[in-house]
Amino acid sequence: MKKQENKITKHVLNVSIIIAISVAITFMFGSSTWQWQEILLNIAYGALIGLSIAIGSSFISKRMLKDGNWLDKPIKRFIAVIVAVSIYIIVDVILVNIVWFNITQDLSIADLLHSNFFIWIVLTELMIGMIIYLIIVSARFAKSLNEFYVEAEEQKRELNHYKYATLKNQVNPHFLFNSLNVLSALIYKDVEKADDFIGKLSNIYRYVLDVQDEEVVSVEQEVAFAKDFLFLQAIRFGDNLKYDINVSTDKMIIPMALQILIENALKHNVISEEHQLEIKISSDKQYVIVSNNVMLKQSSEASHELGLANIKGRYKFLTDMEVKITESTNRFEVCLPLLNLK
Repeated sequence: MKKQENKITKHVLNVSIIIAISVAITFMFGSSTWQWQEILLNIAYGALIGLSIAIGSSFISKRMLKDGNWLDKPIKRFIAVIVAVSIYIIVDVILVNIVWFNITQDLSIADLLHSNFFIWIVLTELMIGMIIYLIIVSARFAKSLNEFYVEAEEQKRELNHYKYATLKNQVNPHFLFNSLNVLSALIYKDVEKADDFIGKLSNIYRYVLDVQDEEVVSVEQEVAFAKDFLFLQAIRFGDNLKYDINVSTDKMIIPMALQILIENALKHNVISEEHQLEIKISSDKQYVIVSNNVMLKQSSEASHELGLANIKGRYKFLTDMEVKITESTNRFEVCLPLLNLK
């Protein structure tokens, strides 16, 4: 509401400035007599010219420079709006002057069009109107560009924050500690599986380092990473963790999103012989779908919100499609939009 009031105030101020300048110029070039009739006519003429220029040019600007669309080729749009306003002002001052002089001095259109004084008035008012308009629209462009760059920098900082939080989560000491404990037990039981475990663990950290600066990766890469991560977890939890992956797409996804969702499922649910956790990863034409059965721990951390906020935050910079979340008493499902970015 306050923002709207500020816009109206600025618009009224701009119109008032144009009218005031127009009236002042009218007195400068108008009749030198100071009879009250002449004074009123000069004020009315200046206000009429200023108001018609202000309202018309403002309307054209709003139509051609709608919120956000000027960011697409701003220089081209700036030139286009200047040309459109110039044409409008020419037509406006010609029509207003024809009507004004016909009413006040009973001059015909033919008389006016053959008058050097009329042409001089039109050109003078066009030049002054364009100078005033250029000052106003240039100030608006400069302010809008500054706001855009400030917002872009803020979004960049926010995106870097999400990326850092994701990277920090992937290399957290708890995961490494658990992995080393599992590896320690495997070395004495199954050397071949221990060797495989080391290979998968190495793949995971290599992937984390490779994609830490990437906004998107192929779904194929992300799924391969998820398989390695689930392989390690399956060794840790044994038959109490089951997973099924059936994904087929050549599109893109944000990096490490699948791992965050898998980690959430492991962290918030009971995993035991009586309560086996089942994680399913699939895809359709628009989404990669990650779901799991729900058996919440009594002492479970409050929610999945931290990890989901990270995923949503990174997606909002790339697409208008939303991350879809479906939660029931026995099922939790997250749909991650597929991206066509390269």
